[in-house]
Amino acid sequence: MKKFLKVLSVILSAAALLSVFVISPGAVVTNDEIKAKQKEISGLQTLLKEQKAASDSAKKRIGEIKDDIEKTEELKNELIEKIASLENEITTTERLISGYEDYIALKEEEIRQTEEELKSQEDALVEFLRYDYESGSSSLKTIEFLLDSASLSDFLSNIHYIGTLMDYQEHLIQQLETTSTKHEGQLYDLNVAKAEKEEYAKQLTASLEDAKELKQQKMEYILKLEADQLDYETVLESSEEAERSLSAEIARAKAEEEKLIKDEEERQRKLEEERKRKEEEERKKREAEEAAKKAREAAEKAARDEEAAARARLAELNAAAYGNGGYLWPLPMTKFKITGWFGYEPSPLSSGIRFHKAIDLGAARGVDIYASRAGKVITAKYSSSYGNYVMILHSDGYITLYAHASKLLVKVGQTVKQGDVIALVGTTGDSTGNHLHFEIIQPDGRTREDPMLYFSKILELHLKDSPRYDSLNNPRRKTWKV
Repeated sequence: MKKFLKVLSVILSAAALLSVFVISPGAVVTNDEIKAKQKEISGLQTLLKEQKAASDSAKKRIGEIKDDIEKTEELKNELIEKIASLENEITTTERLISGYEDYIALKEEEIRQTEEELKSQEDALVEFLRYDYESGSSSLKTIEFLLDSASLSDFLSNIHYIGTLMDYQEHLIQQLETTSTKHEGQLYDLNVAKAEKEEYAKQLTASLEDAKELKQQKMEYILKLEADQLDYETVLESSEEAERSLSAEIARAKAEEEKLIKDEEERQRKLEEERKRKEEEERKKREAEEAAKKAREAAEKAARDEEAAARARLAELNAAAYGNGGYLWPLPMTKFKITGWFGYEPSPLSSGIRFHKAIDLGAARGVDIYASRAGKVITAKYSSSYGNYVMILHSDGYITLYAHASKLLVKVGQTVKQGDVIALVGTTGDSTGNHLHFEIIQPDGRTREDPMLYFSKILELHLKDSPRYDSLNNPRRKTWKV
């Protein structure tokens, strides 16, 4: 077998050396390389033939080993059965000895209890004799005990008492003899059990020695079978592995031969694909650059258009801020929403309908409030309804009122120009949120006008801010006298 393994090693080494002729992918194919690959295939086929011959020899040896195993299998089974039987016998003997040990333990406990009973009975008899002697119930003391009777009745009682004591003494002696006989029988049974246990223990020792010897034979036999089996498996595995390796090498070499022929075609195809890919990349690059340029120009134009639209929107808003009659919108044009119109509307503080004599402009807290026209501040204070509010008297007698401010920035008597910041938006007084309450009052001091009459462009831009304007103001009133 060692010779076979050595031959196998040589074959596998040769196959490994031949494998170095593999042509790496991408190399240029030549006729010499194809011829070298064909020579490699021929050498591998020769090695495969030699390997098959070695495999046949190995298979023959394997057959012989199998025959030996089959011939000795019966002997092996017989030996195993003997060992199993002997082990069963040992197990049974061990259980029997264990039973004897339990029986002996019980007997010893029984004897201990009997000995305690004997001791107790002996003590009782001794105590009785001592009492009998001391009380005068024996020999001369017994006669003296009777003569000392005080009366006839006492004499008869003492005679009865002495008789009773003698009966009890007889009972104690008989009981002691019975217990002693029982003790002797128990000791005999104990000694018999110990002797029988000792005999079984000797049998167990002999059985263990026999089992040990049989197991030793079994181990030696099994080791031999396992060694033969290992040799068989090693030879078989090596042989099959060598054949698989050589077959794989031949298949690989043939595949590489075909690959060598196709490599050049593949290389040329890849070159053509690479050329087309680069052309396509160049085309896409030009298209992408052109698209990027157009997108950039479009974005720049859109930004310019958006900026222009924003400027136009701001200009439109700024223009709308200057209404009829020289009034200026009292808030920045981009920081408000009309939340309440002049006229009838649901009251925000109750469930009814009220006439709202101003417009409400919702805005963030702290937004600047402008003087709508130049004039003189005639009121700048706090009230429970208006909160912080300002009233400005204008040259034509009209008054503008700005309510619910978070902070007032002017004082009574102060002259302001149109567009001056006079207060900051808030929600003081009767208010449900940050807003400006803006009124225009006629010179009579009582009649309020709809501020939107002066800001038609803003009305057009913000008509949809609140649906109340159309739904509750038909016919819409333009003034209201308090």
